[in-house]
Amino acid sequence: MIMTTDAAVTRTVAQYVRDADLGGASEAALDQARRTLVDTVAVAVAGGREPAVRIVRDTVATGPDGPAQVLADGSRATAADAALLGAVAGHALDYDDVVDHIYGHPSVVLWPAVLAAGQSVGATERQIIEAYLAGFDVQMALAEGIDVRRHYARGWHSTATLGVVAAAAGVARLLCPDVESMAHALGVAASMAGGSRQNFGTMTKPLHAGLAARDGVLAAVLAADGFTADESQLEGPLGFFALYDTREQLAGVTAALGAEEPGAAILRRRINVKRYPACYNTQRMSNAALDLFNGSERAADIKHVQVTVEPGGLDPLIHHRPRSGLEGKFSAEYVVAAALLDGRLGLDTYTDAAVTRPEVQALAERVDVTEQRVPPRGPAEWDQAYAVIRVELADGSVRETRVDVPRGDCRAPLSDAELEAKLKDCVSYSGMAVDPGELSAELFDFGSGTVFTGFAALEP
Repeated sequence: MIMTTDAAVTRTVAQYVRDADLGGASEAALDQARRTLVDTVAVAVAGGREPAVRIVRDTVATGPDGPAQVLADGSRATAADAALLGAVAGHALDYDDVVDHIYGHPSVVLWPAVLAAGQSVGATERQIIEAYLAGFDVQMALAEGIDVRRHYARGWHSTATLGVVAAAAGVARLLCPDVESMAHALGVAASMAGGSRQNFGTMTKPLHAGLAARDGVLAAVLAADGFTADESQLEGPLGFFALYDTREQLAGVTAALGAEEPGAAILRRRINVKRYPACYNTQRMSNAALDLFNGSERAADIKHVQVTVEPGGLDPLIHHRPRSGLEGKFSAEYVVAAALLDGRLGLDTYTDAAVTRPEVQALAERVDVTEQRVPPRGPAEWDQAYAVIRVELADGSVRETRVDVPRGDCRAPLSDAELEAKLKDCVSYSGMAVDPGELSAELFDFGSGTVFTGFAALEP
C-alpha cells in the first residue's frame, strides 16, 4: 500500500497515480473493470445514432487516419476528440453504469479517455486497464472530500466535476513522466470541472461527460509537455474542494488512497449496471411497476398511481410533464406510466414519439410522486434507496409493491449472459454492421493483448 499524508492532497494523489502497483490487481478487480468496459462500449455504440452525437461529430474532425478510435462508430480522431465523442455517445441514452458513492457515472468518462489516450501513445491493453483502475480509485477518493449529495443538490453534476479530475489521473498514468507533471495534470483538470443539473433532459447532459473525458485527456497532454498548474490546486483555499463543497474532509481523500490495495475500490464501491435506459433514480420504480403488471391492463383501468421514494430520490427527476425522449428519461411520472401501459421499458421507450403518445401522457397525469423517509410499505429501514408503487384500479382494487434492489444493482448484478444480451440489443439499436459476438469477445478479453489500436469489431 502507498502511505499518504493529509496535507498535500494534489501531490499525494499524483504520487498514488504514479506508484500504485496495479500490476498486482486481483483477477476479480480486472474482471469487474472488463464488465464496465463491455457496458460502456455497448451504450456508446447505441448512443452513436442520437442527434446529440451527430451534432458533436459534425464539429470535430473524424476520418480513417486519426490515432484514436471513436467508440460510437469506429471512426478515427485525435485522442481528445475521440474521448469527447465516445463519452457523449456513452451518456446520450443515460444507460451507462452508476456508482452510489459518487452519485454519478464513472466509466463513461474514464473509459473513453484512457482508451483514446492509450492508443495515441501506443499503450498496451494492460496499461490501459490499469489506467482505468487508477482513475477509478482517484474518483472514489475524491468523493471522500465532498458531501456528494449536497454537491449534487446544489446543482452540480458529479459525473463531470469529479470525472474530469479522475480522467486526468487515469490518462496521466499513461502520459506523464513524473509526479510533478501528474500533479499539474490534476490541477489543470480541476479548473475545467463543471456541469449544471439544470441541463438534465437535454443534449447538454451527455456533453458534460464528453467534456470531462476530453478535458481529462487535454489536461494530461498539456502537463506531459510541461504545462503547469498550482501545486496545491485540489486542497488550496481557492481550489477544487473549496469551490465545490468543503475543505473539512480532506483527510478522507488521502486516507482512502492508502486504505486498501490499489485497484480494490472497484470491488468495494457499488457499480450498478442499468437494466433500463433511463436515469438511475428511475430504476427501482421501473422494476416495481413492471413487477405489478404485465401490460395487459388498459390505462383506463388505472385510476391513480402513487410513487414514494427516499428523501432526495427525486432530485434528478426534474421533468414532470416531459415532451421529449430526453426529458422522459428524467421523469418519474412518464417512466412509471410507460411501464404500466406497455409492460416493458426499452430503448424505443425514450423516443419523442413514445413520450408524446396521448395515452401515456394521460396516464402520467394520474401519477403522483413524493419523498418519504419511512417507506409506506415494508420495513422502515432501507439501504441507499427504495421505491414503493401503489396503483388504484377503477374497480376499487389496489396493487402495491416495493423495490429496494433493482435488477442490475451491484447486489443483484446482471450475469455475463445478460450483459452480452444488453450489448447485442445496443448493437441492434445502433444499426451498425457490427458482429456483437466478435465485439463481446474482444471486450471480455481486454487486458490480455499487446498494443491497443482499437476494437477490430468496430472498424468500419
